[in-house]
Amino acid sequence: MAQHPLPQDLGQRAYAAYGEVTGGRTHDGRTMPAWEDLGEEIQAAWTVAASTLYQAGVDAGEQAGDR
Repeated sequence: MAQHPLPQDLGQRAYAAYGEVTGGRTHDGRTMPAWEDLGEEIQAAWTVAASTLYQAGVDAGEQAGDR
């Protein structure tokens, strides 16, 4: 299986997309903080989640190519 580089900004892009869908609100209706204000732990959580989904898409594409 080929290794694909992960975009460095996946977490930030996912966070921004969430904000677009929710009108910039958190799950409990508060205003979403700026990415820079989230803190390292929350930024890392968004990045891991987004990277996992990105890799799942890469894996699915490679499996489809094997058919």
